[in-house]
Amino acid sequence: MIPSDIRLYTWVDVEEVLLRSQEQEPWPENLVWARGYWDELVLGIRPGTQHSIKTWLQEVYDPRFQDNGQQGNDCIILESAEGNQRTLPIILEETEEEPPSPNKLIPNLARPTVIWQRTEKLQAPDIFPDDLPPVVAFHSFKGGVGRTIHALALAQALINAKQKVLLIDGDLEAPGISWLLESRLPYPPICFADIIALIHGEPSPDAEQTIDLATQKIQNALVDGIYILPSFRVNSRLTGLAIKPEHLIKGHKNSFILTDSLARLGKALGVNVVLVDLRAGLSELAAGLILDPRVYRIFVSTLSGQSITGTARLLELVAKLAPSKRDEDPSPALILTKVP
Repeated sequence: MIPSDIRLYTWVDVEEVLLRSQEQEPWPENLVWARGYWDELVLGIRPGTQHSIKTWLQEVYDPRFQDNGQQGNDCIILESAEGNQRTLPIILEETEEEPPSPNKLIPNLARPTVIWQRTEKLQAPDIFPDDLPPVVAFHSFKGGVGRTIHALALAQALINAKQKVLLIDGDLEAPGISWLLESRLPYPPICFADIIALIHGEPSPDAEQTIDLATQKIQNALVDGIYILPSFRVNSRLTGLAIKPEHLIKGHKNSFILTDSLARLGKALGVNVVLVDLRAGLSELAAGLILDPRVYRIFVSTLSGQSITGTARLLELVAKLAPSKRDEDPSPALILTKVP
């Protein structure tokens, strides 16, 4: 049965039904993968199982699945204007493929190109070695809630407690820390956007060259005892981001290379904590860290209805995609502010 909040306008909605069905119960064993296109839905199935898969599709897409028998013109009836019926053809493709194993956690919000049969629980990234400093990420559903101020306040509190800190402006659309400290650090030697681009082109799987270079450059970016890594070297370059965090997630063998690199950079600098002020909202710019269960994820919200509801949605997403299950995984924290 199609969920009541879904309307089948396009293949995107048809795929959403499949994703929802996976959350409710496992797919039939004979359904291996699904791949949606603008003009068709292709299902990878085991040989000789067309009848059972069609029966399942009839249940999942009832009453929109149209079985045309042996003709092979099965389809799903889409939302249509009166007198102009629209359909999405279904192609059943026999395959002997096996789902990828292990099924690794990928820290992004984008829908996968291929939806695979789930065979096991998602494999979380390896626990950080004890000699790496913790990575703390501040995030919020909306801007203007005091997230950046709290990140700065924690950095100052740690410095007052004789701790060493690397503070990173991870907001690549509306930098806050970079703007606040621009007069103190008008010509930063390196920035967060540089780090992302360097890792993307790094031949070493552990980004060793990037970390060595960044460590040398950041020595000249010390403000009040805090190492500062702004989002950009020049704030006027906000529209010049060629390589984004999601490019690292999708294009690197290690989907958590960004978190790993920031932790190793912190170790190379000799800091006790790495603090990152992230982009607000459900954004791929922040997903790499908020969907990493090893990160200390701090969510900041006001008491407004929009902020509370959005933050609750964020926490639900984290619980679904990247929960803190292992003893070493820190639990997410919530800060409620009195910002109007």
